Amino acid sequence: MKKAIYRTLGLAILVAGCWYGYRYYRQMPERQDQIPTAKVQRGDVVIRAFSRGELRAARTVTLTAPNLFGTVQVTDLAPMGSLAKEKDLIVEYDDSERQSALEEARLSVESVDEQVKKAKADLAITQSQDAVTLLKTRYNVRRAELDVQSNPILAEIDAKKNLLNLEQQKRALSELESDIKSRQAQADSQLAVLQEQRNRSLIDVQRELQRIALCKTLAPITGLVATKQNRAGNFNFGQSMPDIREGDTLQPGMPVADILDLSEVEVWAKVGELDRANLKEGQEATLQLDAIPDKRFGGRIKAMSGTATSDVFSGDPSKKFDVIFSVDMRQLLAGVGMKPADIERIMATAAANAKKGINAGVNPFAPPPAEGAADDSGGRGGRGGGGGRRSGEAGSGFQGRSRDGADAQGRGGAGRFASMSDEDRKKMSDLRQKMQSASPDEREKLQKQMMDLMSKAGIAMGQGRGRGGDAQSGAAGDRQGRGGREGAAGGGFGGGFGGQGRGGPSLAPDDPIAAMLRRAANVGGFTDEDRKIARLPLPPEQDSQVQLLLRPGLLADVEIQVEKLPDVIHVPAQAVFQKNGQFLVYVHGKNGKFEARPVQLVKQSESMMVISSGVQAGETVAMADPTADKKKNGEKKSAGGGNAMGGMGGGK
Repeated sequence: MKKAIYRTLGLAILVAGCWYGYRYYRQMPERQDQIPTAKVQRGDVVIRAFSRGELRAARTVTLTAPNLFGTVQVTDLAPMGSLAKEKDLIVEYDDSERQSALEEARLSVESVDEQVKKAKADLAITQSQDAVTLLKTRYNVRRAELDVQSNPILAEIDAKKNLLNLEQQKRALSELESDIKSRQAQADSQLAVLQEQRNRSLIDVQRELQRIALCKTLAPITGLVATKQNRAGNFNFGQSMPDIREGDTLQPGMPVADILDLSEVEVWAKVGELDRANLKEGQEATLQLDAIPDKRFGGRIKAMSGTATSDVFSGDPSKKFDVIFSVDMRQLLAGVGMKPADIERIMATAAANAKKGINAGVNPFAPPPAEGAADDSGGRGGRGGGGGRRSGEAGSGFQGRSRDGADAQGRGGAGRFASMSDEDRKKMSDLRQKMQSASPDEREKLQKQMMDLMSKAGIAMGQGRGRGGDAQSGAAGDRQGRGGREGAAGGGFGGGFGGQGRGGPSLAPDDPIAAMLRRAANVGGFTDEDRKIARLPLPPEQDSQVQLLLRPGLLADVEIQVEKLPDVIHVPAQAVFQKNGQFLVYVHGKNGKFEARPVQLVKQSESMMVISSGVQAGETVAMADPTADKKKNGEKKSAGGGNAMGGMGGGK
């Protein structure tokens, strides 16, 4: 009996303990150990935008493989990571085939010259024979006239014979003069044909000289050499492509190397949609490089993209905006330990590179111009390219047709004015406007000033005078010059085999190859002397200056102070959620549970939310949705699509 009582009492105690344990468990705060919390704070708030980007060169020049009428083979290449000075040799290509083609073109010119000499000698012999025959015929006419004068004393039949003889001699003289004119016209036409063949051969010579000049690619600016990957072969997806090396065969127009001007750098970063709405160009920023964690450098927003993009390979599906930050170079160079003399030298290099107009003042996020649109280097769009609407403009494609021809110097070419500085391009534009209403004498002076500006920028000027440029060179236009057959062979690399303007005297027929050499030497803005003395830069392990340079690709943290708000209530961005069209926060109540409260936002960013009403300072809010993914009685219960504001798009 006692055992039954003890067993019943123990069972009752066990049931009561389980009941009270269950009640205690029910009263515990839900997911207390799993939900992070934060305090609602009141005070001054500085709205900041944070991002992370990489260091890049502000100016970059891409060197491409030239068009040598076929594939090109690399014979010499600057070492990867070497510091190339201006006019240093970067890439040299095999020119043996072009040298052979040049010899053939020269032999063709010499052969035509010999044919011209033979034709002129034959013409001289024919003219001498015609002169003797003409003199004899005129003598016969004169003798017949004298015989006619004796007709009064002769018989009637003899007088009639004299008249018939005189008429026959005059007819023979007329036929002979007509034959002489026909033979002279035929000889002139043969000489003209030979002269056109000579002009075509001269054009072939100049084209080969230009291609040979392009076999040496020099550095247009001082900067770091970055060799491109060889994409000419067949590679599968995921397979690494090797860098271009000496001996590789490349296709024309293929990128070979980049010249990175590290005397002026910038930081490329991405920001979210909320921060993008609070940013504008010119805002100050603070940058901190991972390589120099103990120092901070000043900067400004240089440019911002207008559209958001996402990188599917980064693992972040959200779209972000690209932002470019300029860096205070003097502060940065001093921060890496450079001496003042080295800083001044690098700043001088940056100023010299900026004057060349390479990537200067160009917004990379600006939309490209419409096809066929006119700018400083392209006029009215033609077939496959652009022709100049005004004298002094050039096309931008191949086989276009210009209205007035190439430029005022007969040079032609596509985009050659891009090598001018902004100040020189403005002067060139003003001179072109003045030429439209100038007198002939003033036009000559203005053309001389334009030629001086182009010479200063290293733009080759042609010497022909005609209606157009050469379609092979991309200048667009006719090949029929008005300045004579000799002048039709003039012009620079960008076109100008008979350009609109007057670049100078026509070719001297006695030394055409020398004139071609002089003109072809200025291809790409470099002289033949520059190519002769050009040498490859030192490898990076032998050049002490390379060690002082900042390498592209270094990572940096960017902080932008957007706005300062005094005495406001603020919470982290992760504490604000959006449900059913309203903003909510989950406040920790006295009963240990989280209570949803609607709030009014004043300012929002990617990291901070400023609230005007709904919560009080000192309250605790949840940093995650406490109603999401909760299970009860084995069933999954969700609160219906709540998102933290810090992880969603949109903003004010």
